[in-house]
Amino acid sequence: MKHLIVYGILALILMQLSVSVSAQNKKQKIKGAEEVPSKQKVFVSAGPDVGVMFPTDFGSKVHVQYQDTLFKLSPQVRFKIGMCVRTDFSKKFSFQTGLYYVERMYEAQIGRASATGDNIETMFYANSIKYTGFELPIMGLFYVQLGERWFMNNLVGFSIDFFPSSVKNISTDSLVEYKIYGGRNSWVVPSVKAAVGFEYRTERAGYFYLGAQFHRPFFAIFDGFIERKNPEPFGFQTAQLPASGTYFSVDIKYFFPTGKKNKFFD
Repeated sequence: MKHLIVYGILALILMQLSVSVSAQNKKQKIKGAEEVPSKQKVFVSAGPDVGVMFPTDFGSKVHVQYQDTLFKLSPQVRFKIGMCVRTDFSKKFSFQTGLYYVERMYEAQIGRASATGDNIETMFYANSIKYTGFELPIMGLFYVQLGERWFMNNLVGFSIDFFPSSVKNISTDSLVEYKIYGGRNSWVVPSVKAAVGFEYRTERAGYFYLGAQFHRPFFAIFDGFIERKNPEPFGFQTAQLPASGTYFSVDIKYFFPTGKKNKFFD
């Protein structure tokens, strides 16, 4: 599977290189006349993309009660960073992909449950685990031109999410041992994505984008296990909590100047 992913990424890079080469403004010589530029077929642009992720439970179970003990696993605000590659096919449609490093953080808490059973009244233990992965988005982009340089971008598509390994955190407090374990469900998790944003284009300084995105994996990215090992006679207390991996993000993108004009928007 790892070899297939490597080959896929190499194929993607080769595809983008071939598209970039074919997108150059080739000139045809006409006998007895000046050189006339050939018709542009595609236009490729690329640049860095940074996003702040706001996780949402989106229906997943975030706490479990065992007798009078409450176990909670809560996602925290984190970030993603990567490179975006975009290929314009017309004035309204584009294909967008890239490769992103994504960092998620989950806080685990164990404590005495309140009377309602959904809050911790007395905290026994609190710690966190970091769960990192990578995203390879495959999205269609539809432009709405708002002015000479302003565009609204609407994106929808899929993402292939990769997770290198499971994670764990073990700590001992006197006679009590606590374990947090994030067992990945799959090395590859498909996801659905949708985004909307606004883009400002300059002639020489590149393009600037600000937008929001929704990311929803098809199934839980890992199952979280929180374990409390008590002295006898209590023994083990274990809770299983799935992590959906769903998030909203605020994204900032910058596309480098290409050194040529995009003929689709002349």
